[in-house]
Amino acid sequence: MGEETRERRLAVVLWPVLAVEVAGLVGTFTLADTTVLVPEYDGILVRECAALLVLALAVLTIVVAVLALRDGRNTTAVWRAAASWILALALLVILLRAGTGLWVVWCAVTMAASCVATVLCTDSATELPVRPSRAAAVIAVVALVAAVSGSCSGPYTDYPGVWTAPKSAASLTLTETGQGGRYTLRVGTCTEQGRWVFDYPQMSTSVQMWLHREGTLSCVPTAPETWVRIVGGNRAAPVIALPGLLLTKQ
Repeated sequence: MGEETRERRLAVVLWPVLAVEVAGLVGTFTLADTTVLVPEYDGILVRECAALLVLALAVLTIVVAVLALRDGRNTTAVWRAAASWILALALLVILLRAGTGLWVVWCAVTMAASCVATVLCTDSATELPVRPSRAAAVIAVVALVAAVSGSCSGPYTDYPGVWTAPKSAASLTLTETGQGGRYTLRVGTCTEQGRWVFDYPQMSTSVQMWLHREGTLSCVPTAPETWVRIVGGNRAAPVIALPGLLLTKQ
C-alpha cells in the first residue's frame, strides 16, 4: 500500500515539474541575449551552469542505457531521460551564444527540475503515466530547434563597410580583399589610408584587426599599426574601438 501511494504521489508530481521546466525555458529564452557580439563568460554561475549541462549530457545517457538493460518496460524514465538530454543540449547552445546573465539562473532551474524528474522516474518500480514525460520531450525538442535556429551570435561581424563616430566626428571605410583589405580613416580634416588585416591567432573572445598605416600621416596617436576590436553593440549595429574613438557600423 505504501509503495502504491508513493507511486501515485510521484505521478501527480510529474505535471508540476513539467510546469517548472516550461517556466524556466520561458525565463531562459526571454532573458538570454543572443544578439551580443562578444558573449561574456565571467561569473561562477556560468561555470556552474556549463558544468551542470555537461554532467547531464554525460550521466543521462548512461541512465538510459542502464535502464534499457534493467527494465525495458519503464518507458516513462526513457522519455524523461531523453527530454533531459535534449534540454541540456539546447541550453548549452544558448550558453555559447548568450554568455553570462540572469538567464543562467532560469537555465539552472530548468535543468535541475528535469534531472530530478529523470531520477525519480528511473527509481520508480512501477509504470508511471507517460504523458507528462512525452510532453517534456516534445518541449525539449522545440527548445533545441529554437536555440539552434535563433539569431546566430558570436564575436564575428562583417567588417567591410562604413563605420562612423557620433556626430560624424570620424569615419572608417573598409573594403575587403581576401583576409583583409584597404581602409580610409577620417578624423576631422585628417585622412589616413592603408591596409587592414585580421589578428591571427585570436588571443581573446573579441575579434581583433590591425590597421597598417601607409605613409607618415596619422589621424590617431598610435604606431604605424593600430589595434581595432569590437567593444559592444549588437549584430545590427556593432561598435569597434580605436584609440580615443568609438565607431558604429552603418
